[in-house]
Amino acid sequence: MKLRQVLIIAVLLLGWVNSSNAKGYKPAKVYMFGFAASFNDSTVYMTNIQKVDAYLANDRTKFLANREDYSYQLRNYLQTNGLESFPTCVTLYAENESKAMKQFTTLKNRYEKSKKKYEVKFISDAEFNYKTITPDNFISNEETQVKPQANLK
Repeated sequence: MKLRQVLIIAVLLLGWVNSSNAKGYKPAKVYMFGFAASFNDSTVYMTNIQKVDAYLANDRTKFLANREDYSYQLRNYLQTNGLESFPTCVTLYAENESKAMKQFTTLKNRYEKSKKKYEVKFISDAEFNYKTITPDNFISNEETQVKPQANLK
């Protein structure tokens, strides 16, 4: 009886792993903004909400593919412009503008109305723009479709 239960669990886990890998990514327009803070300073930086062509995981999570690379873009911008030496950066996103605006407003109010005095500085779109990052293991739909062969007679 125990062997049967172990086999059932193994088959279920194998199916779950295969289904999660097979879904891939889908291109989507997302609204994202960045937030950066340092433990050594009371200044926080926020970018405006930007509409970006990005890739989301094609499953129920809809995670942003390579999301850490978007945060590294902001971190590199801050470091190269001498604004912050060791910032902790976060990129937040939503699939529609109203959800992104809600996240943005909540985060902005948290730091502007905090009991601790934070200086909130905004980074304009002219200064910084996110660039689209293609996932490492991305296969487009055109590559996966089989081309029909010519009728050879």
